[in-house]
Amino acid sequence: MSKILPVSRGIETHPYLVSSLAELPSSLQVAARQALSPTEQPDHIFMVPAQSFFRSWLSRRYVPPQALLFTAQGVLHVQEAASPGEPAPATYLQGDDLLYIQLHLLLLYGRLELVGLANGALTRVVVEFNTVGFSMLQPGLRQLLPLTWGAIKLEKSDALDRTLSEFDGLPLKFKNGLRLYGLQPNERLLGVIFQHRLWKRYGRALQHQVSANTLLALTDHELVIIEEEKTGWKNPYGWILTFCPLACLKEFETTPEGAWQELQLRLARKGVEVDRRVKLGPETALNWQALWSRYHMGQN
Repeated sequence: MSKILPVSRGIETHPYLVSSLAELPSSLQVAARQALSPTEQPDHIFMVPAQSFFRSWLSRRYVPPQALLFTAQGVLHVQEAASPGEPAPATYLQGDDLLYIQLHLLLLYGRLELVGLANGALTRVVVEFNTVGFSMLQPGLRQLLPLTWGAIKLEKSDALDRTLSEFDGLPLKFKNGLRLYGLQPNERLLGVIFQHRLWKRYGRALQHQVSANTLLALTDHELVIIEEEKTGWKNPYGWILTFCPLACLKEFETTPEGAWQELQLRLARKGVEVDRRVKLGPETALNWQALWSRYHMGQN
């Protein structure tokens, strides 16, 4: 069993803002200065102290201190080395090299996943944090997301806005998730598709949850997917948001899978590809295809 280092509890594990590189812990400060060019300084620094997560009754998972440094071109992630004396690892992702961003907001558990290219290779950065500090992360995230959009923008004379009738018909939870966390300032909502959770039945009494409630929101810059956790009949808390820039959404296909359809989104940049998959009912899949056909004008 790996040794778990002592970690403070309560407020000492909450994220906080750092106003300059000089205020970072020394190991992170050195890594950040080496990774950033003198002409590129962070506008926003989000610091996450060391954390310990429950793994089983006999062990916990230790996560060293880490920070996200948002710049005018992208984001730098630095994390204290797992072993003393080793250099702190640093990963820089330019905004226009990101394939997608995923954000988990589930009660007090937050998780930000950044997937893109670093040094020409597919790279994934994951930062877990207490959502008490999300308001301090959100400004940096709102600065980063538009950097992923590129020059692609869907426009049409009959483009809808946030008051469109489909939006008004959404469950309140998904309206709030889209308003508060999904849409960025000055981003225009073109249409929404909502899929109720899907179940697979085994005989008369048994059934298995295939997917959670899911919202597909198409904007003029990106596809935002908002999902709940798969919790069976229990009421799920929070949201899981995935931001897919239209600039790297090259194509999609729907494949029959039993009583439902699997929507496969292919995201690609500079020869590197990843897939995102969403299960939809047959009618919902047709509605998505109609929405995409209505606004997609061959940019990809």
